[in-house]
Amino acid sequence: MADSDAVETVAIIGAGIGGIYLAAELGIVGNKLRLHDIDDARLADFRAFGGIDVEGERAGFAAVERATSDLRSAVDGADVVIVVTGGNAQATVARSLAPMLRDGQVILLIQGNTGGSLIVRRALDDAGCHADVAVAEMDNYPYSCRRLSPTRIRPIVTKRWLQIAAFPGSHIALVHQRLSLLFPQAVAVPNALYTGFTNANAMLHVANCVANAARIEIGDSYRFYAEGVTPAVARIYQAIDRERVAVAAALGATVPTMEDWFDLVYGVREVSLVETCRRLTYNSDGPYQATGTPSSLDHKFITEDVPAGLVPMSALGAAAGVPTPAIDALIAMVQGMTGKDFAAEARTLARLGLSGMSANEIRRVMDEGFG
Repeated sequence: MADSDAVETVAIIGAGIGGIYLAAELGIVGNKLRLHDIDDARLADFRAFGGIDVEGERAGFAAVERATSDLRSAVDGADVVIVVTGGNAQATVARSLAPMLRDGQVILLIQGNTGGSLIVRRALDDAGCHADVAVAEMDNYPYSCRRLSPTRIRPIVTKRWLQIAAFPGSHIALVHQRLSLLFPQAVAVPNALYTGFTNANAMLHVANCVANAARIEIGDSYRFYAEGVTPAVARIYQAIDRERVAVAAALGATVPTMEDWFDLVYGVREVSLVETCRRLTYNSDGPYQATGTPSSLDHKFITEDVPAGLVPMSALGAAAGVPTPAIDALIAMVQGMTGKDFAAEARTLARLGLSGMSANEIRRVMDEGFG
């Protein structure tokens, strides 16, 4: 994989909210941006306007060099290709990218959910990708913003702490050198177990939706964190969080507890998770003030965070010999509520390329690759 002193050209794959926020924040500091989406209608405003207006302390204009539904046009000549399509689409995107990539490019998943970089690496290999590219993942979105119009956003907060992992982990030094130019607050971690088990969305979203399913289905638009997280919901959070941390530890990865994560990322630690969620919603710089309520259980908080988050955590727990009864119960409840068999689409050990492996073998694959 070729070295590079600077990252100048970034292709963002996915023009949803996350992709637009990334384009705004990366563009405002002068990076050359391409924005891609398979739905060309999503791109019309950016082509007409030429970019994104950014309000707030760093007000300015983030120019979008190219807004296109032509994937090859978006990635040709890009130093970094950032995939912001959601976990369930990452393998499909990778297969489409495979014949277009060139030596030295970095593919970054924001976010990788749990096991995303393995899914993408396998998809690239299966699709016959011969380019020497690095695959990396981040554990969360780096920014929280409010969208004011199709081409105008206001940043709320930049996360203070993020993790970047490469797959295999042996590539992390060069990957971090490249990506730290874009995300200076991100720290390098040894492998994708660290990022995959710091999947806060899987912890925060699913339990909230299950506990508040009736409110969601009758159309009660509640404040997702400030009102959806009560003491009982917080206890569910803590139960699944203990299991997440224990599985990661059994696989050799040290990850923060939920309370520590809120402190690291936002600098907030209240007396309880309930109070933490309220502060992060009601403060003027609260990142959760813009988090809306799902209109149904057919929402990415369920359809992504269960198959690409809780299911692989449970499966890796079984491989490591760590029981995950709370996580398993949550998965079972979601399947009962939705009638969906998430095993049909989930990141099982077989899909991750880890079937039949021991904890030591899984660690070796994470560090060295599939071989």
